[in-house]
Amino acid sequence: MYKTFPNVGYIEKKLSKKDLNKLKSYIKNKGKIFNNGLAGNINSSYHIKDKNNSFYNTTLVSTILEYKELLGSNKLSVIPEVLTKNCSFVLSSFWVNFQKKHEFNPMHNHSGVFSFVIWIDIPVDFKEENKLPFVNHSNAPNANCFQFAYTNTLGQMLNYKYKLSKEYEGTMLFFPSSLIHIVYPFYSSNKTRVSISGNISLNPEKILKE
Repeated sequence: MYKTFPNVGYIEKKLSKKDLNKLKSYIKNKGKIFNNGLAGNINSSYHIKDKNNSFYNTTLVSTILEYKELLGSNKLSVIPEVLTKNCSFVLSSFWVNFQKKHEFNPMHNHSGVFSFVIWIDIPVDFKEENKLPFVNHSNAPNANCFQFAYTNTLGQMLNYKYKLSKEYEGTMLFFPSSLIHIVYPFYSSNKTRVSISGNISLNPEKILKE
């Protein structure tokens, strides 16, 4: 009987129109530039604010609970177990990326316990990018892709790729902050790809009751 080892995954979720309208209003009211706090080779990244913790309370809390339930026995490998008392979670950083042609996000991970990315506007289709000669002739076409990188039980590096197109607008990926990922550049459009990201951390100022 062939068996596989348990592993840690992520959640893919389509957001409601209400959530998306809320996030777009946050983008309009963006704060200070955030480039120096990020790994991205992107010119325009800005802090955004979750007004009255609205997105966190209505969407992120339920996603945290769903993910913890799905983790099962893997929970100890994701959520730190070094504290004497349980802390609540908090949306510790929240920002918007305006990614232009040729810009990219190298292989990296995030701080915190959980992280997420939400695509708001994707102006380019992977199928069109794949027609470019230097992409089409490659055995690893990655233009206009988002990619997770992880190791298998043999220590080999594997990846899971999202070939981005309009269909992923409004999609959120929710994953452990330590999960390595890469955002590849696009080349065939002068428009801007807009995405929102955030990190969720433990809040030592708020201890949960037993």
